[in-house]
Amino acid sequence: MNKAKSLFIVFFLLLINLSLLHVATLSWHSPLGAGWMGVFVLALPNFYLFVWMFMGRRARTSRNLHLLMATNLMGIALVLTDPAMEANPWPLVLGNLIFFSSIAYIFWYSHLGERNNVQLKEGEKLPAFELKTLEGTRFSSEQLKGAAWLLIFYRGNWCPLCMTQIREVAGRYIELDRLGVKVALISPQPETKTQDLAKRFKVPMAFFVDVDFKTSKKLNLVADNGVPFGLKWFGHGEHTVLPTVLIINKHGRIVYSDQTSNYRVRPEPDQFLEVARQKLAVTEA
Repeated sequence: MNKAKSLFIVFFLLLINLSLLHVATLSWHSPLGAGWMGVFVLALPNFYLFVWMFMGRRARTSRNLHLLMATNLMGIALVLTDPAMEANPWPLVLGNLIFFSSIAYIFWYSHLGERNNVQLKEGEKLPAFELKTLEGTRFSSEQLKGAAWLLIFYRGNWCPLCMTQIREVAGRYIELDRLGVKVALISPQPETKTQDLAKRFKVPMAFFVDVDFKTSKKLNLVADNGVPFGLKWFGHGEHTVLPTVLIINKHGRIVYSDQTSNYRVRPEPDQFLEVARQKLAVTEA
């Protein structure tokens, strides 16, 4: 299933970009009919969604993207009411491809499956695991004890929402630090990619590499073939991790767990701060 998703997202991005380019070329020579205008109305909002995510404004969207759904319906309505449909079926073909691909993106591609990892439930002890530091040394989860930690398992540098989420946390680092919470960022991506990411931030967050997915496998967080097709040729590999956020107290017990079932739905930094104020104060007592 994930292999199909890795191919689908590349197809979808190519489809909306090439459709917009084709419509722009047509509009340069003559006014657009209802069908091609419908293709434009379908492609542009989908294109803007990805641009918006890559711009890093927020690390989350609504679950069902209602505004996008509304524009999709407007666009396909224009395509289906085109009086020139019989003479030129291409707007109908492209319009339907974009419409159903967008629906698939919202309700299928974005969905990570129902997640109910009992190992990572609130109140449980964090299972033991090992990671690698950027200095090349081994780091045991036992070394987390003695301090509260915000642990973020992120997919990789290629994921715009992951990068925005990390940027949001970095922006609230001082508030977390005042509450006694350290930040650890964990990814199975190649070490060089994590080193590149660490250089972007001036706050003392800890970056770790999950070598060979040893920790991800132990915690049941592996997303096989979760990297979009083709990115492995740019050094990103094929597999990744399910985006997950945990907060543990100084005894290694989980006091907050976000196992999102939709990669576009991420917790707000204010949630981390509220947990730190309320639950850590109680559990540390």
